[in-house]
Amino acid sequence: MPYLIVSTVGTSLLTNYVNRQKDQDLSLIFRDTANAVEKELTSHQRDMIDEIIQKVDAELRNAAFKELPRLSAELRGLLGYYGREFHSRNTGMDHHVLVATDTYQGREAARLLEEHLKRLGFNSVEILVPPGLSTRDCRSFTAGVNEVVRWCEQTLAGYRQHRYHIVFNLVGGFKSLQGYMNTLGMFYADEIIYIFEAPSADLIRIPRLPVVLDEIPVLQEKAVLFALMENGYFAREEEVKGIPEIYLDSDGEGSYTLSTWGLLMWERHKQKILGSDHLLPFPALAYERSFEKDFMDITDKARRADIQTTLAKVSLLFREQGLAGLRKDSGLLYETYKGRPGNIGHFRLNQDWRVSCRPEGNILRLRHVGPHDVNDNP
Repeated sequence: MPYLIVSTVGTSLLTNYVNRQKDQDLSLIFRDTANAVEKELTSHQRDMIDEIIQKVDAELRNAAFKELPRLSAELRGLLGYYGREFHSRNTGMDHHVLVATDTYQGREAARLLEEHLKRLGFNSVEILVPPGLSTRDCRSFTAGVNEVVRWCEQTLAGYRQHRYHIVFNLVGGFKSLQGYMNTLGMFYADEIIYIFEAPSADLIRIPRLPVVLDEIPVLQEKAVLFALMENGYFAREEEVKGIPEIYLDSDGEGSYTLSTWGLLMWERHKQKILGSDHLLPFPALAYERSFEKDFMDITDKARRADIQTTLAKVSLLFREQGLAGLRKDSGLLYETYKGRPGNIGHFRLNQDWRVSCRPEGNILRLRHVGPHDVNDNP
């Protein structure tokens, strides 16, 4: 049976090396730039970090096999999990996903691990960098975790169908991310692995728990709000009344968004809810009869769900930024039809489908939805 091993990746591969140098200035640079992306680094910071990256790469290449676990938590977890099987099983059949933070240090640490795992014979390795995932602030972290939830829901079922044994390796990575991954592992992993802090400690292997998520009425009752929060909306306290607290994360100032549990529940059931023949009343959107007819003529529930998911995004952007927000979004790419009266425009659902619409003050009136030829009769 092949393994799919999902490893959370922190920066221990780099910081372990830095800590051994006992250089306070170097330690401060790595601490102060832990959440920085490449463009935020000064040339001095970038040069110092790159120098360490090169030294760590050389250390990995020259290290004996038994020395690797002390170099990074991620390698300690992986090699500890394989144990004696490492040299006997066909590791080329296994697939590894390295979940890294959206930071310069995080990306580079994951890249070094990817290259070394391939040198060890793990031929199938990929790096997953959820956009925005970092511990910079609550919103960035939440947005990044939400991308991880979507990836799990959309990807891991396929591996299970192909009889992969799914393992979440949570030995490495940031503790804040590990907590969320532990929750996701209850639903998606066959095993979760940790390790005690002691240098000689063994792995902790937790088998899959028999957890089942049942649909609950609040998802349908609050479908508009769930769809908006999935797209980044922060709801007010009065709006989330009736939603179980476990499905919400608070910013501490009276605003709420979906927690990992909430997003997981929504991802599991949203296609059924959004794929019905009921158009949700999203703020700032109005449906003309022609649009309602087009929507009702669509029999593919997945298509209906995709349309309503996009409408939630359009609702937020139009309400907050107007047409400018729709134009800037690389997925929607709003354009006004040239040579047509009435200020009619359209935005994209995907490569082929369009929604024609007309702004009317603070309301966007939706006229038609369908394949690309909706442009012929907007």
